[in-house]
Amino acid sequence: MKIWWVIGGLCWIAALAAVGEAQRPRPASSDLEIRRLIETFRRGWEQNDAEALRRACAPGIVMLSLGRRDRGIEQVVEHLRVAFQHFPQAELQMEQLEIRTTGAIAWAQAEARYVQKTAHGMALTYTGYASFLLERQRGGWRITQVDLNVRPATSVPPAAAAEDASLEGAWLLESAKDLATGRPVPQGAMLLLTRSRFALFAVAPDRRPPREKKLAEYSKRELLELVREVEGSVGEYHRDGNRLTLIPVFAFFPEMTGAPQVFENVRLDRERLSVEWEVRGRRILMTWRRVE
Repeated sequence: MKIWWVIGGLCWIAALAAVGEAQRPRPASSDLEIRRLIETFRRGWEQNDAEALRRACAPGIVMLSLGRRDRGIEQVVEHLRVAFQHFPQAELQMEQLEIRTTGAIAWAQAEARYVQKTAHGMALTYTGYASFLLERQRGGWRITQVDLNVRPATSVPPAAAAEDASLEGAWLLESAKDLATGRPVPQGAMLLLTRSRFALFAVAPDRRPPREKKLAEYSKRELLELVREVEGSVGEYHRDGNRLTLIPVFAFFPEMTGAPQVFENVRLDRERLSVEWEVRGRRILMTWRRVE
């Protein structure tokens, strides 16, 4: 009889343990924890949230993105801080996230779309993939490596009307004058135009071309020397009839900061480009000579 009491007691204890185990909250599965961690990283990157990135990443994280390689969480945070100075708005989308876990190591990959926007509203869009390597550490899973493998998603610019001369090339400022006073304006600048991008550089006073040398005689190396260690701005432009609208992305050239700039009364032939530019309350006529 006693043996049945013992067996019954053991069964009762086992039943209580089972109930307690069922009521005790279970830890989230590895996949769910990893998804939450990657979402924390995504939001942190999108919102320039350094603390969110520190929570999601291991201190020694390595991140590859947009041609950069940042080692350590502080370098990653600094990279993002500088990027947000020029692109105060960002959007990072990740879809079809796949996760594979082997012991204390996990790998995740998703389709990625990254959009950066300037304060003027110009958007740069990149598409590709985002890959994550994670390790399970004492405090839980942490991201140890990120590869944001994205490329510019460029659209084909609309076909321009056939013209005898093209804006594309390198132009060196030949003359500039104030239209109100007729007085010359100190010059020294270079303008480079592709099909849709521009770069405007100041030319250092001690490296301006000598008058006796023809501009067309300058090599690419000499042109680069003219603009070495000087202020400049780069961005996109579009032409609408006799107007050029320049939208800076990075603006270190003093006159190019602020709102997008407009060159008006554009006149173009094969060797010369003239524009009128209203800047700092003055309307300036600028004549550029093609050097490439």
